Amino acid sequence: MTLHWFLVIFIQILHSVHSGNVSEIKNKQNVESILDYHSMPALSELDDFDLCLKNPEALYCIVDMVLMEDDTPLYQFIKNFSSLSYKNYMHSKLHRGVCASQNCGLNTTYANQTDTTENELKRCFNSSIHEGYGLQVESLSVRYCKTQNDYVPPDLLDYIIGVLLLAVLLVNFGCSAYVYLFPDEKEKCNRYLMAFCVQRNWKALKYGGSADGGIFKCFQALRFYTMVMILGLHSMIFIGYGYTANPEFIEKSYDDFFKSLLFNARVIVQIFFVMGGFLMAYKMLEYAETHRFSLKTVPMALINRWFRLIPAVLVVMGLAMTWVPHMGSGPMWDAVVKRERDICRKNWWQLVILMPNLFPFEHLCLPQAWYLGTDTQLFLMTLVIMLVIWRWPRSGVPVLSVVMALSLLIPFLQSYFMKLLPIRVSIFPESIRDIFGYNDTFYHAYVSAQGNWAGYHLGVLTAYFYRKAQNQNWDLGSSFLMRLLFIASVPIALGTVLMGWDLHHREASVFESAIFNALNQNFFALAMCIFFIGYFFRCNKIYVSAVEWGPLQPLGRMSYCAMLLHATILRTYGGQMRRSFYATDYTAIMLYAGIVSTTYLFALPLYLFVEAPACQLQKLLLGPKRRVQQKEDLNANQVKPGISNVSVSTVSTHI
Repeated sequence: MTLHWFLVIFIQILHSVHSGNVSEIKNKQNVESILDYHSMPALSELDDFDLCLKNPEALYCIVDMVLMEDDTPLYQFIKNFSSLSYKNYMHSKLHRGVCASQNCGLNTTYANQTDTTENELKRCFNSSIHEGYGLQVESLSVRYCKTQNDYVPPDLLDYIIGVLLLAVLLVNFGCSAYVYLFPDEKEKCNRYLMAFCVQRNWKALKYGGSADGGIFKCFQALRFYTMVMILGLHSMIFIGYGYTANPEFIEKSYDDFFKSLLFNARVIVQIFFVMGGFLMAYKMLEYAETHRFSLKTVPMALINRWFRLIPAVLVVMGLAMTWVPHMGSGPMWDAVVKRERDICRKNWWQLVILMPNLFPFEHLCLPQAWYLGTDTQLFLMTLVIMLVIWRWPRSGVPVLSVVMALSLLIPFLQSYFMKLLPIRVSIFPESIRDIFGYNDTFYHAYVSAQGNWAGYHLGVLTAYFYRKAQNQNWDLGSSFLMRLLFIASVPIALGTVLMGWDLHHREASVFESAIFNALNQNFFALAMCIFFIGYFFRCNKIYVSAVEWGPLQPLGRMSYCAMLLHATILRTYGGQMRRSFYATDYTAIMLYAGIVSTTYLFALPLYLFVEAPACQLQKLLLGPKRRVQQKEDLNANQVKPGISNVSVSTVSTHI
């Protein structure tokens, strides 16, 4: 009897324990089932900046914090969601612009970024986040704090740069006024001063110079198309970097067919490299037919290139490090505008030597100018290759073939042994928030010379092929195969943008990543090479008309200035925003349209007052040297039969 009751009690205990466990599991499942995206703390928030700083003792701080890991269902949900890092933000890292005086009881005595400030803000956020979500803050860092009276007056460098820029404007206005008031005297005017005549430069913008038009007319349109696509990508990056009220807009964009195209629009940059390689090789092949091509050509071409590119760079960099930071304010102004000023004042020399891509991307002045460094290095490498081919003509095909193989093999081996991500995946949300800093894939595979060598060299091969077709009078325009390839080149190029669309949803193997990085953008470059050949032989009227439309020509000429300016325009727009940006398809399109319009609007005066005068002065300054070299070439009896006289000063290529 005693045993019977003992068994009954034991069974009851087991039943109670089992029921408790089942109940606990069900409760946990119920909690997890009701958790969704909006159960997580907001990824980023901005308190009203102007309302906060109306109080003289107010303090507004920009802070970043990391949540403490625990076993609560909410944190586990955050952890699981953030683990899809190729398309989701790290939601355990929160970003806030907080009115610390109103919400945390701090005043201006905490304005300096000290441990006391961080501890007080951590205590404040720990309390509010624990109360609202049951989570705790593990660490908190203060980027900076703003007060009502933190205005920084212009310094000596500001005034020096301001005087220099004002002098440039006065010279432009003075020369233009002289030509307008005394039109009959313009022939007697100093030719160096005439380079600053706005009327003359406006005419050059509309109709081009002697080097424009002809078979290269399509390049201006392609420069504009490329720049517009790049602005679309950078507009999405702007939304991804800023304090966006609905970050799920970016996260869901990786699943959206059309938006995901923008994240691989970086392959569009290959158009610049293909054009650069083609123009450089084509001009040098022409030059070598009528001039002596020696080692002297290399430094002359580099000096010519430097004088061609650097004036506009100096003006944009000078403005970024001096007067642009004084043109506005906002919660993120110091993070995006004044940060660029500080970096440019420290690392300006990296741009002056046209080698910015060799240095850490997170510390670059005008990071959008990485292209200039990459293109300059490829320009130099190709000059040496062309010199070898000129010295030993029969080595042309073998040398170009070996270089092509190396340009594909090096990115493959680099990606494989460094275990880099596919380049497309390197544009993931957290990397966007860090502006691609500390991103090995972006640095080694995207902005490096070796990562873009194949595209540039394909342009060289295209020039070599086209020059041979000209000399041997090939009629490719009547070739059915060439017409078919020309028509297919655009769909193939668009197809390469789609390549790797699923890589944001899975983890690629090291080998797959290496193959992707070696081939993806180079398939696009190859398609563009086919397009160029088809255009030169006029294989399709629709395609030809699309790149010869008149209004695209001046827009293409302004694209170099647009490239230099657009990031600064995006920074100033983002830095002055008072509240979080709510992203929708409509607001994204409006942002995109506004950035394109504003960029080209500001590119116009930069072209007329700086870029065009610099181009004219370059021709005037290098003209005597060119004539002397031509005379030496004739005396040395090194002239070979060719089509035209094209001097080394025409070799400089830029976007």
